[in-house]
Amino acid sequence: MTTLPSSLAQSKSAPGPVGLINGLRNLRAFQTDILGFLTRLAREYGDFTQFSFGPLRIYFANHPDLIHQVLVEDAAKYYKTKLTKELLRPSLGDGLLISDGALWKRQRKLIQPAFHAARIAAYADTMTAYTQQAIAAWQPGQTRDIGHDMMALTLDIVIKTLFGEQLTPQEREDIGRAVDIGQQQVGQAFKTIFRAPDWLPTPARRRSEWATQTIHAVIARFIARYRQTGQDRGDLLSMMLASVDESGGMSDALARDEAFTLIVAGHETTANTLTWAWYLLSQHPRIEAALHAELDAALGGRAPSFDDLSRLPFTEAVVKETLRLYPAAYVTAREPQADVRIGDHRVPKGSTVLISPYVTQRDPRWFDAPEQFKPERWLGDLEKRLPKFAYFPFGGGPRICIGNAFALMEARLILATIAQRFRLTLSPGHRVTIDPLVTLRPKHGMRMVIRAR
Repeated sequence: MTTLPSSLAQSKSAPGPVGLINGLRNLRAFQTDILGFLTRLAREYGDFTQFSFGPLRIYFANHPDLIHQVLVEDAAKYYKTKLTKELLRPSLGDGLLISDGALWKRQRKLIQPAFHAARIAAYADTMTAYTQQAIAAWQPGQTRDIGHDMMALTLDIVIKTLFGEQLTPQEREDIGRAVDIGQQQVGQAFKTIFRAPDWLPTPARRRSEWATQTIHAVIARFIARYRQTGQDRGDLLSMMLASVDESGGMSDALARDEAFTLIVAGHETTANTLTWAWYLLSQHPRIEAALHAELDAALGGRAPSFDDLSRLPFTEAVVKETLRLYPAAYVTAREPQADVRIGDHRVPKGSTVLISPYVTQRDPRWFDAPEQFKPERWLGDLEKRLPKFAYFPFGGGPRICIGNAFALMEARLILATIAQRFRLTLSPGHRVTIDPLVTLRPKHGMRMVIRAR
């Protein structure tokens, strides 16, 4: 039995539905509607709650001060959870998303230069050019799955900007299918306590192995080309393979893990954000008209550049508001490496602590009309007035998303480029449902009709 330090022993136990009967109810609710379950938990029990799944005890922090404590003040006391590593390590290896401790610090330091402001600005023209190329074949009246289109576009952009390469059409389709498989399987496994053992060759496991091997094969081609020439082309992969510190250089295996992580995280999250943005704009004609007016006045029909971004505040507000309502990383889990105190509550070593941008960013204490799409809320001084972690779509603290500036720039440039030429309206009868897997996706895609402006 764990013995808590005196300061922890005097802490309060967090309220919430625990025990055998509640545990069964919790599991059913969690599996059926994780977003609704966490929202109800916060509204009914307060800012720090606990719930159980059988013997498992999970804590949920939903106040900006408590989130700041976990992600910033006490960040060194927490690692990614064992479940996160168990589910993601077969594909992501020791990439930034799941590594911890000294390895994570070293890798973050080696990769960070690829995301410095000057380098990110240099990616802007590629983002715009690839967007123009992607929509060149769009025709008014077409019905397209915009979710699929955004995935293909952002994948091409991340491969070109971060790896200096291009995918074949078959590679693009295969990677898209591989990411879908990974999303479905990891998302379902996250909600399941009992899973088939790793050695059992189930159809799902075979699909997962195919998905991992498919992406590994593409990355291996990139690495082999660099190793043949040794030429540093200034892209992320060249930088990783050429970098050396006091511990030596980065192995091909570790470079593969980091490349895998950035390929998957670097395109999937932005694609989802853009897909939700197109949906929201289609449902709010007044806001769509305001976006068009800003683009027409600032750009006059020409392609946007990095220098134009400062003249597109409403475009940025649309992206920020989309991220508030539909944060791609809708829940984050941490595991304390020692007994800790969160607020006035004790949390034992090895527990799971959840935080959720989706829940916190829809809290009426921080946002008026929190369920409404109101980009204009970001045009004043809201960000200065908000508590630090009332809005945190990219996380925070040392482990804040390394590509957050990249993603924000990419989303604004793609939105501006497409919205100058087209309006997207939801296909009649198409059902829009949130599917919270690893990221927040539309369950049935996003079928939309292309309209000329």
